[in-house]
Amino acid sequence: MYLSSRLDFIKFNLKRGKGHLLQYIIDRIRWNLYPRIRHVSSFPTHVDLELSSACNLNCPMCYTTTDEFKKNVNRMLMEEKLLKKIIDECSSHKSHFSIRLSWRGESFMHPKIFELIKYAKDKGIKEVSTLTHGGFLDPEKFEKLIDLGLDWLTISFDGVGEEYEKIRAPLKYEDAVNKIKKYHEIKQRRNSVKPIIKIQGIWPSVQKNTDEFFKVFSPITDQVITSPLLDFLRLDTNREYIEDFTCPVLYQRLSVGSDGRVLLCFNDEMGSMTMGDANKEKIEDIWKGKKLQKARQIHLKHLGVEKLEPCKYCMYPRKTETEKKKVSGKTINVNNYTNRTQTVGK
Repeated sequence: MYLSSRLDFIKFNLKRGKGHLLQYIIDRIRWNLYPRIRHVSSFPTHVDLELSSACNLNCPMCYTTTDEFKKNVNRMLMEEKLLKKIIDECSSHKSHFSIRLSWRGESFMHPKIFELIKYAKDKGIKEVSTLTHGGFLDPEKFEKLIDLGLDWLTISFDGVGEEYEKIRAPLKYEDAVNKIKKYHEIKQRRNSVKPIIKIQGIWPSVQKNTDEFFKVFSPITDQVITSPLLDFLRLDTNREYIEDFTCPVLYQRLSVGSDGRVLLCFNDEMGSMTMGDANKEKIEDIWKGKKLQKARQIHLKHLGVEKLEPCKYCMYPRKTETEKKKVSGKTINVNNYTNRTQTVGK
């Protein structure tokens, strides 16, 4: 759910494309077009590099708390040598646009994150982003992110007051908000558009205090969104899927785990389908390899949720239903997955 007008959307994308607007427009065209025409590019336009598959929090709705995740995923930091090897390969392909230095764990647990941001930007990666719960960040480190050229910072922020502290323990709400206010002040003082700051919260944590959530963050960040609670805990028993669904992700991006395994997609949080090993193979070869091609063919036959384990639990093929809500005097549409409970921890 976005509480923004079309003009806000345009302004946000102009900020995102600042410094490389033409390349950004081309990238967005490719991002949306290639899945529609089933075109496999020579190299993925986006790559997720998981700096850390570990996290110091224990949020009740997160897959990292499950026995399956703990069994299947090596909770570790990606080796610097491997990270630089992949960044080097990405930078050598003109069709590649962006890298996200995060995935399932907390990216700022990696001791070399600042060096790796600089390395990626120095190598010419157009858009470098990361995702964090914000606990390891402070104003001094944020200033460093500006100096290094980070393009996009997403902060997971679930709820207001006690709700936030219940989910994100031991983080404190007032401390977290005050730090983000400081980041806004730093950007204003330095006249810096980037890094873009995006606040992302799950709907059940926000719905009781939606007005307050948007009132706090809209003036001090570049984008505020809420999303439905996904079935990360894999408890749903009555899933409904879109008919004739074909996955777009298999034509857009590639995700590399902290151990170097390239998984089916970024929604394969449990690491159940390995497409290749970046320690031994090139990203280009994995992207065009037999395993991913087979997965694309399965999806072309609309059999993804039937044949591919991660697709059964993925958000993309699930049917949604829409509910109208009043937020800050505006009527908006809130989407939720059909038959999906919106209770944290369920």
